[in-house]
Amino acid sequence: MITLDLRQRMISLDEILDAVDKDTVVIVRPDGKRLVLEIEDSFAQEVTMLGQNETFMAFLDERSQEQGGISREDFVRKLEDEERKEES
Repeated sequence: MITLDLRQRMISLDEILDAVDKDTVVIVRPDGKRLVLEIEDSFAQEVTMLGQNETFMAFLDERSQEQGGISREDFVRKLEDEERKEES
């Protein structure tokens, strides 16, 4: 991952595009906000970045603690029961 910090110096668009050809680029704006720029087909990199995102990982942790709905088998059984009732 390449970090280009606009708080330190102005960076040309050509320099940004050259950098993104090599790796995912994090651009730090003068206000400190961070932007990520990468080649569109960088799915593996996106997975890696999400795995490092504390907010996203906390969301997944929270979701994994939730009680699930019904199993597929129970759903099919209930659906079949409803169909039988409608046929009667």
